Amino acid sequence: MTAERSEAALLVAVEDEPRNAALLEAILGRSGYRLRIAPDLAGARELLAETTPDLVLLDRHLPDGDGLDLIPEIRNSDRLGAVPILLVSASVLPRDVQAAMDAGCDGFLPKPVHVKPLVEAVRRLLDRNAAVDA
Repeated sequence: MTAERSEAALLVAVEDEPRNAALLEAILGRSGYRLRIAPDLAGARELLAETTPDLVLLDRHLPDGDGLDLIPEIRNSDRLGAVPILLVSASVLPRDVQAAMDAGCDGFLPKPVHVKPLVEAVRRLLDRNAAVDA
């Protein structure tokens, strides 16, 4: 996060596993971020229709589809197109990671998430996006 931000960055996490969602809330909340969680693609679409997050954390395997399906919707939106997307997934095969990057993800973290890599990845993407906006 940059010093110019007057309030904590808003993150949207698309995560269907309650324990993983609670972990994201604990880690990112302690790090000073605001977090809203959607348990599936439908919930993510609703959240993204009503808010413009500073970053989206996206799981791949969701109850109502593949998280990668949300990426073109975000990228093709005038309002959301520049929002960084961090895929947080148990799909760690090279072809899965490459598919995520080809779809438009800005970063990838494997599950289970660990505090330091998660916070560093979020901070790096937010800082990079702030530098582009400046």
